[in-house]
Amino acid sequence: MTLAGSGLRIGELLGLQVSDVDFLRRTIRVERQRLQRGGIGPPKSTSSRRVLPVGQVAVDDLAAHLTAYPSDGALFVDEAGDPLTYRRWRSLWAAAATEAGGEFTSHGLKHFFASALIAGGASVKQVQAVLGHSSPVITLQTYRGLWPGDDDRTRDVMDGDLSGLCPPAADSPRTAEASDG
Repeated sequence: MTLAGSGLRIGELLGLQVSDVDFLRRTIRVERQRLQRGGIGPPKSTSSRRVLPVGQVAVDDLAAHLTAYPSDGALFVDEAGDPLTYRRWRSLWAAAATEAGGEFTSHGLKHFFASALIAGGASVKQVQAVLGHSSPVITLQTYRGLWPGDDDRTRDVMDGDLSGLCPPAADSPRTAEASDG
């Protein structure tokens, strides 16, 4: 739920501390990442250091997680209370994907997050910022096909602005819609 609701990279997720989550403001602060070799390091890039807005569903899920797995350090811990490692994460993820009957990647949840933002009308700049991309060019190269086409957006904006200014022509589809309604 945290990956799908935040767009975090797996290393960023595994590097989170309980203190990085502001439950009142519904934000997650990204200041570090767990490295695949086991240690903690800085985020991938300067722009990867960020504060993410997260929805109430993700915040409530994190609160439930902390109730089930109390910690005052690492947000995600194993059964012994030690920070969750990449190796343990991969094992848990593989088991969950098998149980779900599909081939899912944790990075796919980052794409889900980005796709949902774009479908909801988020700007390239907003998507870039929350994903931690170093430039909007990277965001556009990855997700350009998901934004509505400029021609369609132009038509929709102008139709919305102009539709109330003049009555539809007698043979216009808008006339039929008006009489049906």
